[in-house]
Amino acid sequence: LYLAQGIYAQDRTITGTVVGKDDGLPLPGVTVSAKGVKAMTTTGASGTFKLSLPASATELTFSFLGYSTQTVSVSGTDLKVSMAVDSKQLSDVVVTGVGTATDKRKIGVDVATLSSKNFAKSVVTGSVEQALQGQIAGAVIRTGSGQPGDGASIILRGINTLGSTYPMILVDGVEVSDLNGLDPSLVERVEVVKGAAAGMLYGAQGGNGVIQVFTKKGTRGTAPTINFSSKFSSDQIIQGDDLLAKYHHYVTDGQGYILDNNGVRIARGTDGKYTEPALLSGATTVNNKPYLEPFYDHLKQAFRTASTYNNNLSISGGGDKSDYSINVSRLDQQNVMNNKLTRHTAGINLGVELFKNFTLRSTSQAIIEDENLISGNRFPLLNSYQFIDFTFRDALGNLIVQPKEENQSNSLAENDWHVRKDKSTRFVQSLNLNYKFPKFVELDYKVGLDYYALNNLDYYKNQTSTGQDLYFGTREGSYEQSNTRNTKFNSIASVFFRTDFVKDFNSKLPVTTSTQVSYDVRKEGYNYFNGRGVGLPSYPPYNINVATTKTATGNSNAFLSYGLLFNQSIDWGTLAGVSVGVRSDYSSEFGAGGKAFTFPRGTAYFNPSDLLKLSWLPQWKVRAAYGEAGIQPGRYARQVTLDAGTLGDGSYLTLPGTASNPFLRVQTSKEFEAGTDFVLANNNKAWVSRVAVTATYWKRESGDVIQAADLSPSTGYVAINDNLMTLKSSGYEFSADATMLQKKNLTWNFGIRFAHSQTIVDKIANGQDVVSGNFALKAGERFGIFYGQVPLSSVDQLKPDGSRYIAAANVGDYELVNGFVTNKTTKQVLVTGSDDKKNMGDPTPKFTMSFINSFNIYQNLSLSFQFDWNYGNKVYNLTRQWLYRDQLAADFDKEVTVNGQTGAFTAYYGSLYNSTNPISWFAESGSFLRLRDLSLSYNLRNALNIKWAKTVSVTASARNILTITKYSGLDPESSSTGTLDRGVDNFGFPNLKSYQFGVNIGF
Repeated sequence: LYLAQGIYAQDRTITGTVVGKDDGLPLPGVTVSAKGVKAMTTTGASGTFKLSLPASATELTFSFLGYSTQTVSVSGTDLKVSMAVDSKQLSDVVVTGVGTATDKRKIGVDVATLSSKNFAKSVVTGSVEQALQGQIAGAVIRTGSGQPGDGASIILRGINTLGSTYPMILVDGVEVSDLNGLDPSLVERVEVVKGAAAGMLYGAQGGNGVIQVFTKKGTRGTAPTINFSSKFSSDQIIQGDDLLAKYHHYVTDGQGYILDNNGVRIARGTDGKYTEPALLSGATTVNNKPYLEPFYDHLKQAFRTASTYNNNLSISGGGDKSDYSINVSRLDQQNVMNNKLTRHTAGINLGVELFKNFTLRSTSQAIIEDENLISGNRFPLLNSYQFIDFTFRDALGNLIVQPKEENQSNSLAENDWHVRKDKSTRFVQSLNLNYKFPKFVELDYKVGLDYYALNNLDYYKNQTSTGQDLYFGTREGSYEQSNTRNTKFNSIASVFFRTDFVKDFNSKLPVTTSTQVSYDVRKEGYNYFNGRGVGLPSYPPYNINVATTKTATGNSNAFLSYGLLFNQSIDWGTLAGVSVGVRSDYSSEFGAGGKAFTFPRGTAYFNPSDLLKLSWLPQWKVRAAYGEAGIQPGRYARQVTLDAGTLGDGSYLTLPGTASNPFLRVQTSKEFEAGTDFVLANNNKAWVSRVAVTATYWKRESGDVIQAADLSPSTGYVAINDNLMTLKSSGYEFSADATMLQKKNLTWNFGIRFAHSQTIVDKIANGQDVVSGNFALKAGERFGIFYGQVPLSSVDQLKPDGSRYIAAANVGDYELVNGFVTNKTTKQVLVTGSDDKKNMGDPTPKFTMSFINSFNIYQNLSLSFQFDWNYGNKVYNLTRQWLYRDQLAADFDKEVTVNGQTGAFTAYYGSLYNSTNPISWFAESGSFLRLRDLSLSYNLRNALNIKWAKTVSVTASARNILTITKYSGLDPESSSTGTLDRGVDNFGFPNLKSYQFGVNIGF
């Protein structure tokens, strides 16, 4: 007995396994600690642990990010612990917008987070931007094109500038140029700050909001984990309603075949050109004749089904004081038009504790991209006679460059005469040194580099002996090479001073404080060089040296800014807290005097749930924040610059069109936001056991917005940039995530994202409306409205000068047809004059909404789908307007009744063409509901009891396969995305719908 007691009193070894409660999979990296003694370890790759304990230790605590901390009594020497996902989502730790890792319950701003585990499975092209689509309330992310390698437009909480709306992008705390090309397989999570209240920490760079990407890290004390994934995708363009008329109104013979102007049936000549059909015209002409000629689907000729392959290999693990994560991937993406893009990515994330409390982390990512994509213009094929075969080749095997005489080039022929190759290299590197003193002080230093190099080759072959029309440029051909280099450097040194009154001063007051002082330096450099030669021989090799005429151009610019940040937070436990801060920035882009621009902020939060202690309301926070952030002027906007050129054997200098302004100020966003976050819990019920809600109202004023103001030609300039405009914006956002059903073999999670915003032009200092093409900026109106002529809606309608459009005596000659005033005789619609333009609608949606569902069935089968709803915006269908020019649009098949006569009158529709000048007839509803993602995954490891692998799963998914819309074009999402020219569909490259299959294996 005494011997047994002595043995029990000695240290003993406890082993065990930790798994996830929902899926039963091992959890590596779980911290295992003993209460009351200094004993701690972490679980390995297989979820196992081993820990020596003294006899006095009777309980073990298991903690892991994203899971509820669990305390287990030690009974025996072998334990199995199941950890549940933490239902208190608000206790996540966030960094962006608060300066340092902070419990989400203790921040006064809305910081949205998205784990890479929740990325849509249908994101196959290696795009972080696509992964964020529909997942963040208040973030409007649009891929306006299906072209491989194209980035996305991102707008956070509406528009607050006439320039770029793209937010500031950080990777592990260091600024980089953009998200395009960053590999989603390297991403652990993404944090999004949408407003100036949090963007203030980034000063003159944070006015458009901030998106921060955190890369995956290894886990200390674990064996290597290897994961391989491979995915194949079949891609097609999104194709809406038929754009073209099925009938025609050309002159025909007695059998119904189309005749040319000589009365001969149209035919393709020996040169490959088609003769022109003879047109019928007049008030009684109707579009109702069927085609008897061969009829070609030009969209099918223009776009193919393309294939995409994405392969990824990752290895992660760690030692006692280090961790690593290594990733390599390759993307091969065919273009649905022609040619392809290839991207190789390699990433390494290394962390090491050099000595106690001093850590070093290095994150590296290299992206090498090759593509030979050429023009995406397919409109000439669409805007053509449907009896033309664009795939016909001449005796030499070449496509016909111009198969008809006028306005009918063959885009497919570009591959015969045009060669283009881009090779880009991007290297993103960051280092983070961090030292934590035993008490109070933490020192942190981050330094990062984003280097981008692009080499471009672009040449048109000599076309002097082709026997065809010239495709582009000169007959003798041209050869062009260019080199672009862009470098972005960021250095941030920070000191944090923290106190905990209870732990540090033995106080009974649960007060904690955090003081941050940071010094931030940012540098950018850009260099571009271009060499061009015109006049090439008819035989290779081609280079600039063999050209008869040679020219060279180039430009460069540089940028430097540095800022000082002070931020102070005081918290009373987790009950309440305030934070105040100020940042001052100096910049090479600021105006005369070199004065700093200063941006303040203040936030506050209160957690009533800490007082109420209600089991059904475990989390409830109310918060409010105010902050200011900036948007810097463009390069050299304050300095006099000269453009250079060649003149004979010499050179010349000229002034640019826009004058410099030495007094330009930073554009400033002043924003207030208030909101609430809460969790409703019903833990003992299977249905709706948990609902987490975040709701925010925000209001912003954007002052000193830079606008180009017209100047008198006598000044030598066309315009000057000045701080002339004020914009006011407001909106609200709502996110909800609910565990709708949780049973042993079935889990259903449901999420909603909702956002509404509007931007009003409050004032324009010079009092002049800004009208450009289809758009206008007018004081008191919504930002960027479509602006143009409208069909008359009343026979008594007046002109701006008060006179009538239709004389009272002639009113009887007109009637309303589909709401438009139409001449009974000519069957033409009357349109307001060019001096009588109206607001035709707004390209900004009234709201955006997403519905996200995921199901887990018998722990092996996972089903998820996401619908994105875009409502209340207009799209200007310039494609449809161009099709009106040649009377090819599908509308021409639609019958109307004029003066008692019914038919598809060409005069009625032709009168709305308006010579492509903006007219409201083509401002269409751009609302749509789109099935963004549909994914089905099956875990073969569990189902087949596979022992040799940690993970074996297969996934079938689809993206953009269903769109419900009234828009008459191909794709309501494929339109211009510029700040001042949003929402115009000028036959842009449609987005893609895709079907995918993937395999994932982990060891």
